[in-house]
Amino acid sequence: MMSVDELKAKQLEILHELDRVCNTAGIQYYLAYGSLLGAVRHKGFIPWDDDIDVVMTYPEMQKLLANRNQFGRKYFLQCRETEPEYNMMTYSIRDSSTSFFSDDQGTLNINHGINIDIYILYPYPDNFFKAHKLIIDSFILRLLYLKRMPANHGIIGRLASKLVSLLYSGSRGTKKIQKVEDYLRNNGGKRYYSVYFGYDITPFSCLKFPQESFEKPVFLQFEDFMAPCPLNPEKICEISYGKTYMQFPPEEKRISNHHILFMSCDEPYTNFEGKYYNINH
Repeated sequence: MMSVDELKAKQLEILHELDRVCNTAGIQYYLAYGSLLGAVRHKGFIPWDDDIDVVMTYPEMQKLLANRNQFGRKYFLQCRETEPEYNMMTYSIRDSSTSFFSDDQGTLNINHGINIDIYILYPYPDNFFKAHKLIIDSFILRLLYLKRMPANHGIIGRLASKLVSLLYSGSRGTKKIQKVEDYLRNNGGKRYYSVYFGYDITPFSCLKFPQESFEKPVFLQFEDFMAPCPLNPEKICEISYGKTYMQFPPEEKRISNHHILFMSCDEPYTNFEGKYYNINH
């Protein structure tokens, strides 16, 4: 199996390809989460990290979808629109000539190439009560996409998942998905963005980022090139990780969030159908 350093090199290749397509098509993206922190603190990957995260607004993602034929032949823009069995709120750029299987991906019949993740910045409602309702609805949306409880949310989360399954079965679930998706995109919030997904959201709260930070990029060193980052990147890191974001975590916490089952730069994921994915078909 390939090394983590080889994985990072392949992810950096994918980031370069995304950057090329975005520059060609006039699309704006920004480094996010651990990748942004890596640029601020390490000028590249966090040493113990093993992924790349970027963000863009929903209108920019629609432009990227419209230009997906600009990617090289081996690259695939993965989302619910391009792959029906995909069940995440995030988007991904995958290298179809490679393989990456981890516990958090499941065994769905989808593209399992090495990837970088794209999170969507949706408006955050200016009204407090509407914002809180959307936080709850977006959590329900994630459960409806997954059809299971996301990890690490405890007994309350498991009970919430069962309740959602009972309340939104069949056509009711489809209608709920459409309604929440529409409000995510069109709630009219003018001050903040949120991605409503990932480690930053619970049934009761989520991170929110000032919209002015994403009006234009600043460029910071990330490995071998200058990558677009939000304005005031230190403030965005503070929102995501707290005031001590420049401090290294304890040694025992310097670990990857992924449990990798298998990965390869040389073998396409399709070589492993029936072993690591699409197992029950």
